[in-house]
Amino acid sequence: MKTLLLFLLMMFSVTKISAQNKTDEISKIINQQETDWNKNDMKSFSNAFSDDGILINFLGLVWKGKKMINEQFSYINDCCIKPTSVKFEVTGVKVIDDKTAIAYINETLTAKEDYQVPGATVKKGSIDKKIVTAVFQKESKSWKIVSMQVTQVNQMMTK
Repeated sequence: MKTLLLFLLMMFSVTKISAQNKTDEISKIINQQETDWNKNDMKSFSNAFSDDGILINFLGLVWKGKKMINEQFSYINDCCIKPTSVKFEVTGVKVIDDKTAIAYINETLTAKEDYQVPGATVKKGSIDKKIVTAVFQKESKSWKIVSMQVTQVNQMMTK
């Protein structure tokens, strides 16, 4: 009986350590994306996605495939990314199995200077908040984002 109990305790510990390792690996990818955004390196930012990954941005536009995600981020880089800094906070990772996990991320985007978007001027110091849900799958030895949904937080509703 003691042997069975020790075995079960060891298995629980190994599973917990394994889940923590996956969480750490995924958090590291998100931290790298933050660094890439703030360096305006959209190619590196997009490398976190699988070749067939999908990103649904906060405007509801669907970008399919790493190539398109990189092209779209590169296209808006001058107008809408360079004048900003981003902070990603991983609020949770749900490990589904050895090859699948979901990350929940708070995004805080801060305007470093005034910049134009269609129909408006974003003022220096403006803060924009979003919630990001990212589905990761392990491909070979690395985790890749296969699906990402970015949702604008309505500031009026959070006060």
